[in-house]
Amino acid sequence: MDFEQDYIMRMIKQMIRALAVVIFGKKFQEDEIEEAWTTEGGMNEKELMKMADAGRINEAENILLESLDTSRKSDLRAALIFYDHINDFSDDFLEEHNYSREEIKDGIKSVVEDFGMMDAVGAMLE
Repeated sequence: MDFEQDYIMRMIKQMIRALAVVIFGKKFQEDEIEEAWTTEGGMNEKELMKMADAGRINEAENILLESLDTSRKSDLRAALIFYDHINDFSDDFLEEHNYSREEIKDGIKSVVEDFGMMDAVGAMLE
């Protein structure tokens, strides 16, 4: 079971990295987070990640998704970084806080689709 979950975790991470290269033309790392991206309520990427770190993953995701502007690539970048961050959580932590790796994959697919990038990168998300 652990091997299977580790495999899924690695596959999600590789998928995010590949999407970043295709969409942005370069890899990104979580330590590159810029506080320039903010929600309508004034929260930035780091604050959303702190919420997720505290187990408020669903709440942080909802704030992120409600704040995305599909005309700005920086918002897509923020979403991919967020999903990359929560993908690093252990399966136990995700389960404790009513979240799953499947929800991470679904969230990424949904965001990519919202940004109209599914034709360009859809095969990577299968």
